[in-house]
Amino acid sequence: MTVLYLGVRYLGIISAALNIVGSVPTISLTDSVSRILFTICDWTNILVFPMLAAIIITRLYAMYQQSRKILIFLFVTFLADNIFNIAVNIITTMHTSGEELILSGTYQCSINFAEGIPLLDAVTWILATMWEILALCLAVWIAVKHFRELRQHSAGGIIGDCFTVLIKTHVLYFAR
Repeated sequence: MTVLYLGVRYLGIISAALNIVGSVPTISLTDSVSRILFTICDWTNILVFPMLAAIIITRLYAMYQQSRKILIFLFVTFLADNIFNIAVNIITTMHTSGEELILSGTYQCSINFAEGIPLLDAVTWILATMWEILALCLAVWIAVKHFRELRQHSAGGIIGDCFTVLIKTHVLYFAR
């Protein structure tokens, strides 16, 4: 799990740095360099999304008491979304070109997409948003269910129980 966290973190830093380099108008880039930067950033997103999804699936699997049904449901849903994302990214990579523009003495690059590519990109964003909403709803559902169970089993209220658990886990953490 630590490898996933570190991978997401450092791939995100690299992606942000490359986006900044490609967006600064005072840094002159040729059309081929800009196209390479665009492709690297595009494929970095394809690498980071499964890493984040693995973290989310693992956490939801643990929250649902290692339910095999929830694991299969989340994995199949994620796999369908990820396969579509990869297919769209391959199409985008094949049908995208860069054009060099000279504006006020600086070289700028414009990425040109084939017809239909922006729509496919929008669909990938919609599917990714739906995945995130699904994960959020499942997490909220189990949290509400857990808090209802806590309320039924305790006379002291939810705040007292949560506070007690929080203190106990912190004491165990710092006692190590």
